[in-house]
Amino acid sequence: MEWPLVVATFVLGVVLGYVIRSISARNNESNNRDKVLEQTSLELSQHKQEVTDHFEVHYQQLSELTEQLNKVNRQWNEAANMLAPKNSVKPLATFSTDKTEHIKQDNCILANQEPKMHSQETESIIIVNKHN
Repeated sequence: MEWPLVVATFVLGVVLGYVIRSISARNNESNNRDKVLEQTSLELSQHKQEVTDHFEVHYQQLSELTEQLNKVNRQWNEAANMLAPKNSVKPLATFSTDKTEHIKQDNCILANQEPKMHSQETESIIIVNKHN
């Protein structure tokens, strides 16, 4: 009578061991998924910050370039007014550095809306093909 009890205990131990292992494997798998999700979220937030920093740097560089270009255009216009006849000189345009207007236009573009432009602004627009 001892052998059937030993065999029954052995089978019960195997079944309990399998159940406990299955439960712990599920918990480990869930923990691994949580770790991967947390890591991915961290990488995404880091990437967003890098993109934001990248655009901020380029915005500053473009702002500086605009200022320099305006300075050159003003010097050109002054020299042209002094050296050339008044009727033959066409003054060079200066560019606006008004941040609020740029932000409004950027928000309109991001919202897939057409920004409202004056007829003077549409003369100096450069169209960029998004598909290239």
